[in-house]
Amino acid sequence: MRRLFLFVILICFVLACERYPDPSTSSLRAYYFSFQNTQQNKFSAGEWVDDSVRFYALNGNSEFKDSVFVKYEVIKGGGTITVPEKFTNKYGIAATNWKLGASTFAQILRAKTYDLSGKYLCSSDLTEYGFSNDRWDSCITNPDGYMSGMVADTVNRITFMVANSALYKQGNRYYIWQAVTDPVLESPSTVNIDRNGVIYVTTQSGSLLKSIDHGESWTICTKPYPAHSYLIYISISNDNTLWVYYFGLPTRFSKDGGITWKDAVNELSLYGFGDVFRLKDGSLLFHASGCCSLKRSFDDGLTWLPIPTPGSSVKLYVNDMDEIFIITQENGVSIYKSTDYGGTFNRVYNLIPDGRGASLDNTLFCKWSDFYYVLIPGYGILRSVDLTHYEDYWLNINLLNLFIDQNGVLIAKDQNNYTVYYRKNSN
Repeated sequence: MRRLFLFVILICFVLACERYPDPSTSSLRAYYFSFQNTQQNKFSAGEWVDDSVRFYALNGNSEFKDSVFVKYEVIKGGGTITVPEKFTNKYGIAATNWKLGASTFAQILRAKTYDLSGKYLCSSDLTEYGFSNDRWDSCITNPDGYMSGMVADTVNRITFMVANSALYKQGNRYYIWQAVTDPVLESPSTVNIDRNGVIYVTTQSGSLLKSIDHGESWTICTKPYPAHSYLIYISISNDNTLWVYYFGLPTRFSKDGGITWKDAVNELSLYGFGDVFRLKDGSLLFHASGCCSLKRSFDDGLTWLPIPTPGSSVKLYVNDMDEIFIITQENGVSIYKSTDYGGTFNRVYNLIPDGRGASLDNTLFCKWSDFYYVLIPGYGILRSVDLTHYEDYWLNINLLNLFIDQNGVLIAKDQNNYTVYYRKNSN
């Protein structure tokens, strides 16, 4: 057992320390070094890291002695330490306190070790994250680095996300996530919310669940496709109608919260999953994912009339004033606005994305307070107060998803890896 323990410590030492150039030094062979603190924890900038920072020196050949001198140094982040120099105690520990700075997100504390003769042995780094306001903080962490969907309830002050086929609830800090456990929540794949705050989750087996008490309990809805055992896609229109789709199956909808389901007309099913809006005159507006499928129905979806669009339309959004906005692939990417229910469209903005295979299907409209945030894949995030005038908010061609939590924190995902970005604005 002792040999196994020493072997594990040795592996930790190899990963944590830079070896002294002369491997024959007896002091280096006798000691193994590491931080006891967990790497890459999440804190707020200006916060103390844990109760203390503990650096560990293990003597493998004899009892512990006060024989290792440790010098602490903040390498990155601009933080401060209370005890910059210290000998290890009889247990092989040299403790200090580290207060994070705010100059960088990833912050590094380095411990340099010396023997009693003053000869340098090795160094080891402790890296922690410090979140600050008014900047994009990026990290590769679990589970948020794997998020695929998110909803926020600004009335009840809760945010949920789906990641790693599990459901998570945002904790008391915007970068902390807690797993939601319930026997019926088996392999969640999507999460949505309606205008009444009812939360809907689909599963990998094609089931649909909902919560009417803000995620405290969950009930199983009638299965949209009883014989289908794979994940489905769901959209909720602004009149709280549920729309579900799976390739090769008819689009179905439910007006009673998933109790009963009806097939949409075949014409609509051909286009599949998309965006559906109920206009104030009672008509329905529909745009499927992909190109050129903007339609309007005056008989509650029994028949649909196509709406011609300038260029190839790929995305639809309707604001609270029934103004219609579409994204088209004209001259790069163009944003058009209609104030007469699609009778005429006027171009209000144009941009040229990077175009490296980014799918405009992931174009997203998000709103918080007085601002709209529009994600354009291959370009970045635009900001607008009226969806008519725009400014570049963040140019990042690799963004895949954009979400806003219940406090207005912007959360974005990178399409190339498991990087997640947070931005909390102080205003």
